[in-house]
Amino acid sequence: MIQPILYNKVKYCAKILLVVLVGLSSSSLFAQYTRVSGVVKDSISGEPLPFVNITFKNKNIGTITDLNGYYDLNTQWASEILMVSFVGYNPKEIRIKLGEKQTLNVLLSPSVAQLKEVEIKADKARYKNRGTPAVELIKNVIDHKSENRLASDRFDFFEYERYEKDQYDINNFSRDWLDKKTFKSFRVLSDYVDTSTVNGKPFIPILIKEKISRVYVRQQPKTTREVVEANRISGFENSIFGDGVGQFLEKLTGRVDIYDNTINLLDKPFTSPISFVGPNVYRYYITDSTEINGQKFTELSFMPRDPGLIAFTGKMLVGDSTLNYVVKEIELNIDRRININFLEDLRVIQKFEYLDSIGWIITEDQITVDVQPSGKGMGLFNTKTVHYSDFKVNIQREDELYGGLNRQIVDEDPFAKSDSFWAERRHLELSQQEKGIYKMADTILNIPEFKTIATIGEFVLFGYLKSGPFDVGPITSLVSYNDVEGIRMRFGGRTNLKFHEKWRFGGYGAFGFGDEKWKYSGFIEYHFSKNPVSVFHFSYKEDIHQPGFGLDWQDQDNVFLSFRRAPADNIYYKREMLSYFKHEWIKGFMNTFQILQREILPSARNSLELNNTAGLTVPALRTTELTFGTRIALNEKYVQGRFTRASIKTTAPIFSFDYSYSSPILGSDFEYHKLYLSYQKRFKFGILGFTDTEIEGTKIFNKVPFLLMDVHRGNETFTYDYRSYNLMNFLEFASDQSIAFMATHHFNGFVTSRIPLMDRLKLRLVSSGKVLYGTISDENANALDSNLFVFPTRMGALSAKPYAEVSVGLENIVKLFRIDLVKRLTYLDRPGVASMWGVKGLAVRFKIQISF
Repeated sequence: MIQPILYNKVKYCAKILLVVLVGLSSSSLFAQYTRVSGVVKDSISGEPLPFVNITFKNKNIGTITDLNGYYDLNTQWASEILMVSFVGYNPKEIRIKLGEKQTLNVLLSPSVAQLKEVEIKADKARYKNRGTPAVELIKNVIDHKSENRLASDRFDFFEYERYEKDQYDINNFSRDWLDKKTFKSFRVLSDYVDTSTVNGKPFIPILIKEKISRVYVRQQPKTTREVVEANRISGFENSIFGDGVGQFLEKLTGRVDIYDNTINLLDKPFTSPISFVGPNVYRYYITDSTEINGQKFTELSFMPRDPGLIAFTGKMLVGDSTLNYVVKEIELNIDRRININFLEDLRVIQKFEYLDSIGWIITEDQITVDVQPSGKGMGLFNTKTVHYSDFKVNIQREDELYGGLNRQIVDEDPFAKSDSFWAERRHLELSQQEKGIYKMADTILNIPEFKTIATIGEFVLFGYLKSGPFDVGPITSLVSYNDVEGIRMRFGGRTNLKFHEKWRFGGYGAFGFGDEKWKYSGFIEYHFSKNPVSVFHFSYKEDIHQPGFGLDWQDQDNVFLSFRRAPADNIYYKREMLSYFKHEWIKGFMNTFQILQREILPSARNSLELNNTAGLTVPALRTTELTFGTRIALNEKYVQGRFTRASIKTTAPIFSFDYSYSSPILGSDFEYHKLYLSYQKRFKFGILGFTDTEIEGTKIFNKVPFLLMDVHRGNETFTYDYRSYNLMNFLEFASDQSIAFMATHHFNGFVTSRIPLMDRLKLRLVSSGKVLYGTISDENANALDSNLFVFPTRMGALSAKPYAEVSVGLENIVKLFRIDLVKRLTYLDRPGVASMWGVKGLAVRFKIQISF
């Protein structure tokens, strides 16, 4: 699962793409679909037959039967003839009724020339690993993995040229879609329509990327460097698609090494069919044999024992003992019953060749993904083809090549290569449709209907309405309520790329009808470079201040914060001037220098009362902080937006460290030093799912009032937030030194796939735990120190014991929601603790969440 809240920028371009596709598909929702299902059996024994090919005649549309001989085809591209075929059996052609749902059970009769090597029985009760030829064959493949593994692992130095072609296509539109009056402007696209070889869907290419690089592998110490020589992108590179959808979809089509025990695709850990646990996850069948260049190969087909497991269906060509049981070719597909959202099809094809003095090596790798936002609407093809050539071994390059922190090094201006360079160096020739993407993309971008749908999509998802060079919004902050301001109205916006590619301006004005005060904010940014990041920011703000607010998914005046489980009265005012400069030295290594000047002022509900002074208050708390920050996220993947970047969750660790200093010399009321560190890491456990973890700590040196301490992140909304303490109130706890551990485990359907109804609804179990240790030093807890403020009655320290909460929940509810039952384990006697069913510290929280 990319970790997704609806408003999280990680999904920026991908979500807009989904909305655009759903909008465009409105006319295809009523297209005529033909659904044919049934069971295929042996006509003599009556046993179900797996891996039987079921296709529509003269169409690239088909499927194979499962372990029970069952098949199900549902498409709007059917033909009138259904073809049923299997090695060793006489094929059948059956006439069907178009546009109807029908059941066709088929009996296949064995042919006279049936191959002895072909296994045709799939009766579950009779399938056993022991003594089964197919299982014995796969065990030989597994036993020889280390010898047949890719050649790069067997040489001290190994290098090759890598050509990558990455294409994106809109698919699954109805034949009459281009003729609809509503979409008449799209008729010009008919010249670019092609048909998929994966599932027969028509498609229109919208974007193609190409890359040529040289990869260098050193064994001691283990180092891989990819030097990118040339890059090329055509299509929507300057549109909402080109702003990051490519990086996002890399989550779908990651690196596949069949010799690894686990293959990570779609953020899911698939068990490889040649994993050492393969015989416990898969059923294997010998379905054919063939001869290539005088060498014998056996076709070995496989499918999961349990369709709910994260595993593939497919087939491989396996050599005999003379070839060391090597895999010559392999095709991996997914079962549509698997618990993955929005995925219509996935196919991986890999080809291997034997090269003298090197051995077996992969020469071609193709991954095709069909993403389907709605059941019968438009979707998106992503096909990534990688071709490998010019292999060289044991050539030691200079040490500088293997140095550095990043795996990928980009030559200067890789986009500047000429057409003649690409014509000479491109490994695979482009089709006519691919060559025409430049012209076609310009055509689509200028279609009024496309512009309208894209604009509406951005507005619905992100709350900003485009108006020329200015975005008005966000709509979620237009009206809100809290107990200090009463009803609050806000209007604002920001510039977009139409205004300037590097300069960005924005701001808002707001008025509270309860406190009758105006609030406002404005900012200026200059982006020297977007990748790597180099940006200067300046902003000024006069607004409310909620200590301990840390919800990632919303602003403090988001309309959803108007609905809280406690009075919204723990709010102050602030004046804030912020300046920072961020610079990314290399990909994944960034420094930030920041100056924050802030005044925290009392509100009608909260004063700044000094200790031991008989009610004496001060008008404001003034600070000026200088902060130097470091963020290290080597080999990180992210979505690069127009002005922002959002990290895509991978197993790459993320380390953050900030040092802040404040002094009266700078205009502060207090002098202090503050340290903050955070370490985030994702761990994957194969079919058991994955765990996201974070450890963070703070330490403040010298005397400070509670508003300058670490006021821990509470959450008084009814939503679940990953990094907040969901049953802790705002301003409930503060510390001047603390350490916290948070973990969330996603089971990926491992548990729920075995529970009736939950498996059909594709629900997934999720659990989390959070522990926070903190203390307040005697110096800062001194109630007699008249230089410090009186603690709010609701606030306390964590010195007695840690704060802890756990949760268990279900996610992927209608592919959109997550619901958690959260239990607070400590400090249950404090005021304002939530309760449910008479149990203190128990509550239900929900979250809007989109994931694969």
